[in-house]
Parts: sequence; C-alpha cells; structure tokens
Amino acid sequence: MNWITEEFINENINYIELIEALKLAFREDAIQCPPKLAYNYKSEISDDDNTLLFMPAWDNQKYFGVKLITATPNNNKLNIPYLNGLYMLFNAENGMPLMTMDAKLITNMRTAATSVLASNFLAKKDASKVLIMGNGSLSPFYIKAYASKPTVKNVYLWGRNFEKSKQVIASLDTNDFVKGEAIEDFSNLIKDVDIISCITSSYVPLIHKEHLSSGQHLDLAGSYTEEMQEVSTEVVAECSVYTDNFNITLEHAGELVKAIKENKIEMSDILGDLKFLCKNDTSKRKSPEENTLFKCTGMAIEDLVIANLINTKHKNKD
Repeated sequence: MNWITEEFINENINYIELIEALKLAFREDAIQCPPKLAYNYKSEISDDDNTLLFMPAWDNQKYFGVKLITATPNNNKLNIPYLNGLYMLFNAENGMPLMTMDAKLITNMRTAATSVLASNFLAKKDASKVLIMGNGSLSPFYIKAYASKPTVKNVYLWGRNFEKSKQVIASLDTNDFVKGEAIEDFSNLIKDVDIISCITSSYVPLIHKEHLSSGQHLDLAGSYTEEMQEVSTEVVAECSVYTDNFNITLEHAGELVKAIKENKIEMSDILGDLKFLCKNDTSKRKSPEENTLFKCTGMAIEDLVIANLINTKHKNKD
C-alpha cells in the first residue's frame, strides 16, 4: 500500500481537472455514498464536543474508499488544524488497500472545487469578483479554486483577523490575471461582488439582507451543524436555494434548518442538488437579477473522485 505525500498531491492535482471530474461523477450517478456517520466525543482538555466523521463511497466497479476525519474545535487555541484525518482507497475486486493519504488536504481541495463547480451553474456567466469570508485553513484552497474560473479577476479575503488575511494573500502565487486582496471591512464591498463564499465556523449570521444586491451568488460551505449559521434566514429566503445533498445537508446546515423552522422557506423551496446542477452544462440561473444560494456540507463521492485522480496520477508517474 502506498502513502501518497502532500507534495505529490499538490504537484499533480489542478482545480480545472478536479472540477471537471466532479461534474462528470455527479452527472453519471455511478458512485454510491451512504449518509456520513458522525460521532461526538469529549477530551480532557475541552468541554466542547469533538466529532469523528466516517465517510465511505464506492463505484461498484474498481474502487471503494473510506475517510475518517476529526473536527476538534479546541485546536484553534492550540494553533493546530481544526480538521485532521486519513483517507484509504481500496481495490473493489479483492478488498486490498491501495493507498493512504492525508484526509485534510484532499478534503480542503475537493470542498473548494465543489463550491466552484456549483458556481459554474448558479453564478452569472461573467462573474469576475469573489469575496471569500473566512481566513482559516480552507481559505488558500478557495482562493486558488476560484482563481481557476476564467472570468474571475478579483478575489477578496475577509476574516476577523486582518493580519492573518494579509498573510494568507501574501503566501499565495495566483496567476497574473487574478488579483488577490485582503480587506478589513466587507460592508462597503459586498454589494459589488458577484460571488460571496462563506467558509467560517460562525454561530452568528455574518451576512444580512441589507448586505445584498441583485444578481449575486452565495456559496455557503462553513457551517455543518444545526447551531452554526453564516447568513440570516432572511438572506436564505431572498435566494433560489440549492444544496449538495438532500439527505444530509437539510438536516445539519444551520442556515437551512433555521429558515425552515422559522417558516421562511419550505422543503419544497430547495430547487435542486448537485446531481440536478450537473445533469447538463446549461446554467440553472433563471435571470441576471436572481440571487442564488448553494449550501454544502460535503459528500464522500467528492473524496472518491479526488482519490481516483490521485491514484491514476500516481500509477502513471513513471
């Protein structure tokens, strides 16, 4: 069994290729992934719940994979990553393990790629300005992923710690056609951007109805529990809403759970999932003035797609 290094993954996986592979996987509907299993547990050093996620997927042909990933809130105080884990890819014919890799890296990459994939169907075709809210470990991946969109010219990064945002921007080498900029206050900029991507762990809405203008796309990928919330329920009600997975996301995404409980939207107002978005190459946006919202909490199909890409690259490296 091979251990695949982060260096190999970073050197061999690009976002344009990964986004296309994800699109085809959702379109072909061949990969099966049961609902993720989540278990909470405690530690001696924190009163917060830690979470273990178990996420399997298989294609009923050649491969199946399993991701074990932990979410540990107290890690923010220890200056170590919030998410940690392992991914294992197996041969489906004989059950033998083929390779193991860091789950954190591939999770960050496929999460960013999935957000951009949804934006390809929901944002305006000429979307050129992206505001990323949240400067944690996901932020460099989101900047690079959105920079891969041909129309994007400006990517702005906001976080509660402005100095950290500046450090993230300074650490990146985006192409010459995309300008990255750290901002200290998003309130004066937010109405002018085409895409707003939220990747925070906020429990209090950061974006309210008065922040929005017409024709924007909201990409929400931060919250993953009923208690967490990045935008107000009024914002949700203002948008045409899509999700990655009807089975799980509607139960765990705070923005949607609360909007439904408050009667701001109904279950029938969720217009589609990733399978629907990817069924063909046509835009699912109804008009230039429409506000769209995509909410994702992550699916094991995405992990298997990137693992298959890595496996193919590794087999062909010689």
